[in-house]
Amino acid sequence: MKQVGKGFLGVLLAVLLVVLTYIVYLNVRETNQMEAEAEYVEATPKPVIESAAPSKDPGPIQEGENNADIKIAVYGDIVCHTGLNDEAKKSDGSYDYSPIFSDAMGPAQEADYSIVTLETTFPNSSSYSGYPMFSSPASLATGLKQSGFDLVNTASNHSMDSYQSGLNRTLDVLDENGLDHIGTYRSQEERDAANGIVAKDINGVSVAFLSYTYGTNGMPITGFEYAVNVFNNDYLTDLTDVKYDMMKTDMAAARAMNTDLIIVLMHWGTEYELTPNNRQRELADFLFAEGADIVLGGHTHVPEPMELRRVTDNEGNEKTGYIVYSLGNFISCQNDRFTNLTAAVTLTIRKNLNTGETYLKSVSYKPMFMVDLSDHGISGAGWRYRLWDLRKAIGSYEAGDNYGVITETLYNALTAGLSDLHTVLDPTFDEANGGVDVVNYQFEDDN
Repeated sequence: MKQVGKGFLGVLLAVLLVVLTYIVYLNVRETNQMEAEAEYVEATPKPVIESAAPSKDPGPIQEGENNADIKIAVYGDIVCHTGLNDEAKKSDGSYDYSPIFSDAMGPAQEADYSIVTLETTFPNSSSYSGYPMFSSPASLATGLKQSGFDLVNTASNHSMDSYQSGLNRTLDVLDENGLDHIGTYRSQEERDAANGIVAKDINGVSVAFLSYTYGTNGMPITGFEYAVNVFNNDYLTDLTDVKYDMMKTDMAAARAMNTDLIIVLMHWGTEYELTPNNRQRELADFLFAEGADIVLGGHTHVPEPMELRRVTDNEGNEKTGYIVYSLGNFISCQNDRFTNLTAAVTLTIRKNLNTGETYLKSVSYKPMFMVDLSDHGISGAGWRYRLWDLRKAIGSYEAGDNYGVITETLYNALTAGLSDLHTVLDPTFDEANGGVDVVNYQFEDDN
């Protein structure tokens, strides 16, 4: 029996060694890719941005009286760590994620169309995991739909965490829950249909959505390249060879749809950096030149700046473009400084029904804070993780309602978080400060 026991122990230790080796491998691989991204300065040829024709600046926007206005809400990345799966698990074995983010869903529920990015998968399995290879129960998708989301961006570095079968089932689950999706595909035919673009009519305003990711954490898609919209040819190694031709083709297809607006979602940047790197800026220039009106970024786990730009596309059309380089995490178990900070952005789009002119009317954001009660020495609440509307929580405490759990320590963390967020996201865009009226926005070079 002792020999059997020793043999079993030897096998167990061998299995643990293999698992630990693989986790170390994943960490090293992702770190190497992050370093390649961070070191990118002049490593690749600049994208070919055609010389624009003489500007077709229409001059100041003439606001008509017969308009269609829509609101699009944009959230960050669902980074579904094991702690969130544990938080969502109920006593009967089912899962309900809605309470984790219900306090933050005001913008989504008030909008006509709401977007979130998925950094997990829904494999056909009852075994779920967090980092480094995310998998979650399908009830997360149900919670997203019930909470007010409409479009799920599935192109991320974690798209392949459950391999091709998990990628396919993830899309099946989203379909079953009535959620639109963009960025990953089950077949070449699905990718070829409209160049993988999702075109939506949102209350009379048509929008084309495109989505791309820098890579797949080294998980190959050899032989089924259609499955993930990866914008690097060398997505398994150096991340320096950008597929500009592919994106040019896709953007041309988007323009040919003659939608009122083109929105591109980008999974890019250097993790934990609060400012965009050279590649993000270069790709943003390229996308605006190719006709994008709005660029929405993620992946970095921390927020990065947003800005309005006066842009001229390759056809000479001058307009105001909007970009947020990253909204960071929507929900996660990360609690380093800035990783628990995010925002929900509301884009108000106006279409003049007499002329057909469509433009960004206003932009605002609502600050959010991911609470981990254990970080603040709080227990006994019956929960651990919640995403809070930051100003709402602060205001509630100051009015004498502590949300049932807010201590002075947590209150101080909330106020410090708001201050931190404003160092990254321009406070002018904060909803509490009125947001930005894009039509009357004064650029620095304006007279």
